Amino acid sequence: MFARISTILLSQLMFFSVHAAEPVVVGVSLDPPQDNNQKIVEPTLNVLKNTFGPHNLKIVRLPLPELEKNLEAGRIDIFLSTSGLSRRMAQKGAKELATMVSDRLPNPNEAYGTLFITRKDSPINSLEDMQGHSLVANLKGGFYGHQIGLGELVKQGYDPYTFFSSVHYVGRDLKKVVNAVISGKADVGSVSSCFLEDTYPKDGEVWKNLKGIGLKPNATGCLASTDLYPNWSVSTMPTAEPAVARKAAEALLAMPKAEGGMGWSIATNSTRTDELFKDLQIGPFGFLKDWFSKEFRTRYAGWLLLGIGLFASSLLLSFILGQIVRKRTRSLTESLKKQNELRRKEKAASEKLSALERLGVVDQLSSIVVHELRQPLTTIRAFLFGAKKKAEKGVLTSEEALTVFEKIEAQSNRAQRIVDDVRKYAKQKAGKYEKFSLSAAVDSALKDFKDSGSYFGALQVAVNENITMRGSRLEIELVVHNLLKNAAESISQHQRRHPLISIALSKEDDKAVLIVSDNGGSLTKSPSNVLSSSKPEGLGLGLLIVKAIAARHGGNFRLDVDDKRATACLTQAQRAILIKKSNRTLINF
Repeated sequence: MFARISTILLSQLMFFSVHAAEPVVVGVSLDPPQDNNQKIVEPTLNVLKNTFGPHNLKIVRLPLPELEKNLEAGRIDIFLSTSGLSRRMAQKGAKELATMVSDRLPNPNEAYGTLFITRKDSPINSLEDMQGHSLVANLKGGFYGHQIGLGELVKQGYDPYTFFSSVHYVGRDLKKVVNAVISGKADVGSVSSCFLEDTYPKDGEVWKNLKGIGLKPNATGCLASTDLYPNWSVSTMPTAEPAVARKAAEALLAMPKAEGGMGWSIATNSTRTDELFKDLQIGPFGFLKDWFSKEFRTRYAGWLLLGIGLFASSLLLSFILGQIVRKRTRSLTESLKKQNELRRKEKAASEKLSALERLGVVDQLSSIVVHELRQPLTTIRAFLFGAKKKAEKGVLTSEEALTVFEKIEAQSNRAQRIVDDVRKYAKQKAGKYEKFSLSAAVDSALKDFKDSGSYFGALQVAVNENITMRGSRLEIELVVHNLLKNAAESISQHQRRHPLISIALSKEDDKAVLIVSDNGGSLTKSPSNVLSSSKPEGLGLGLLIVKAIAARHGGNFRLDVDDKRATACLTQAQRAILIKKSNRTLINF
């Protein structure tokens, strides 16, 4: 027994004599474990002091970035940190000696993950919902509080470096992350799992204001949005002698358990951590980010230049061919534009005819027929004009001619239907009046007027959005469209330099007032002939139809025309009243 004790004492003496000149340097991250796990840090350092002697041990406490720099520079022999930092340093020769365990986290391989948090009233409930929002985290290199969360995004198929609209780092204190989320400075925060449970009381304000995102079930009892990774660890660097590493490992594994069963064990599986770093291309797999710049450019620079040259040549060839095609198809494009314009006019005319077919102005039926037959006839003339022009240029094909004939036939049939439908309509009773939005009817007529392409000047609109009336919406839309069309024709006739049509819908007492005015005016019109048309082909029926619809709705119609301005007004009381008024001559019908 005495011989054995002597041998042990001699070996200890030899160990201390070898290492007395150069003390063992122990590095500790200033970013401690979870608050509960912090209780094991000082007991661990005391065990190492007792093992190596207080004069043979030097303890340095550094922020995570500084600790990592000192490890890479070979200034630290043993360090206590997250298992993530230990695996990142594996490419520099780091070796894990022991991994932290506790009663709550008995498995050293699966202890902590990342928890994404947001405010309780936030619409964010899943990892997918976080995309495009702002994130706040403690440190860029924070393993449990940040990097594990980024790895989870990779597993879901996202690019973690472009997933968030912005990422803000607040430093080592995770409480700043919680405060930033609650105050609304960030949409989402990432913290270590178990941090909320270890830091804030369950019935406190923090738990009332926050919720977890994309939670996963686990055996720790803590909220987590990711899988769990190994606990904090004590590791050695290549600067530590094998005897130092053995003594440290023996001391840590024999260390008495602290409060909560906290102590040191051995982790047996670091695969999940390595896969995380591979996905993020950091730590041992950081070289993947530099592969293109170093390997690819070195080996394939010539091929790359050749590929760029071929690509540029193909672009040039494509540009030349495009120019040739554009020149040869220019005439076809112009023809298509004209055809589209004819189709647009045809559609506008068809919509107008559809409205007219349902009008109930029985005392003006014959006038309406004559007045509205101009539209299909105008469309027929337009097709004939276009076909004639193309025939004169020698570019009218037989297919195009057949299309024009078909369009003319369709418009002729439509003219016949106008006569037939109005005749049928004359035999029926007056249409049913319903309550509708006068504002919406005015807006609809305005849209049809703009789409007709008959006016290109200024259009001033002021429409009260909350006016309703009872009557026929189609008939009222026809009134507005006729007034706008007459205004446009008046401006066109007098060739005003600054054409302007104004339309306003307002409410006066129990009446709704619609005013349509233009700066066309008339130099010749008088109260006796204001209803006659100044156009050679015109019948002057537009205002007669307006007057008839006004009377049908229990209203009246007045018109004001002078040499500079024409003004129209529609007023609705019980049903509808149509008024034309101005500052000068006032004409009653």
